[in-house]
Amino acid sequence: MKTIWKYLSNHLRTDFHTYQYLFILIFLCISITINYHLDFSDRYLDPLTGFQRFYVRFLFFAFAYYATASIVALTKKENSFFSQQQFWIKSLLAISLLSLDSSMPFLRGWIEGLMNHRLHLWAYKVGVNLISLFTILLPLLVFYRFYEGNQKHWYGLRWHNFDPRPYLQMLLIMLPLLTAASFNAAFQRQYPMYKTSAAHIFLDVPEWVTVVVYEMAYGLDFVTVEMLFRGFMVIGMITAMGRSAVLPMVVTYCFLHFGKPAGEAISSVAGGYVLGVVALETKSIWGGIIVHVGIAWTMEMIAYLQEVIAGNSP
Repeated sequence: MKTIWKYLSNHLRTDFHTYQYLFILIFLCISITINYHLDFSDRYLDPLTGFQRFYVRFLFFAFAYYATASIVALTKKENSFFSQQQFWIKSLLAISLLSLDSSMPFLRGWIEGLMNHRLHLWAYKVGVNLISLFTILLPLLVFYRFYEGNQKHWYGLRWHNFDPRPYLQMLLIMLPLLTAASFNAAFQRQYPMYKTSAAHIFLDVPEWVTVVVYEMAYGLDFVTVEMLFRGFMVIGMITAMGRSAVLPMVVTYCFLHFGKPAGEAISSVAGGYVLGVVALETKSIWGGIIVHVGIAWTMEMIAYLQEVIAGNSP
């Protein structure tokens, strides 16, 4: 943990700007309040279908990213990154991939058209997580290979000299907090992410098999999340924005959580900031992967245990 505190204190000492952080905090507070007061994400974004879903989400995430980047530029009185071609290429690519991955216009239709109805829920839950390997991971690796081949960081995927111990300690510290949060009604409505279905009956396998397959896909999705947000939007954007790359990523990351309980959206700001700073300082996303996947699977495990205790487990 001392290592992580060192990264954070160094970043704040070097990059903290009172008005910049204040204006971004105000922007976040207004955005979060409007979203949860109007139920904006669930009421207006989720019902959209087809390419309209992609276009609207693109505008939604672009608003978050470029509004924050504008605050950064205005408060630092230094907007040179807006005049750089690579800033626009990379930021538009990141927002496009995020919008595609979070919308997947035709995935549900493909599954419903190709599979037995008893597989629909399970296959969609698995597919919507695995699809990010093709909507995020593969495009970013191709982009890296042809656009940034002279770099050596691979958007933080290199394991060289990585020490996992601080991040495992962070998970242990968070365990009591996650356990306490699991008694909240909003948590219990949200988790576990995969509810029971008839998929195991159709496939003629024990239900734990379909659950494990889902949880593996669920965990892999967080690898691609770290690759996009901390890998591409922080490490990859250093050449365009320098150390200012963290804050636009954090706000966009918060907007991604607007369909989840309000507490999770708010906590994503702190989590995204810490993981963004760590990625910036270490040029690695493995710490974020350990923390992110660890928290996700811990929350799932706690939710399943609560179902067992309550007698609701199949």
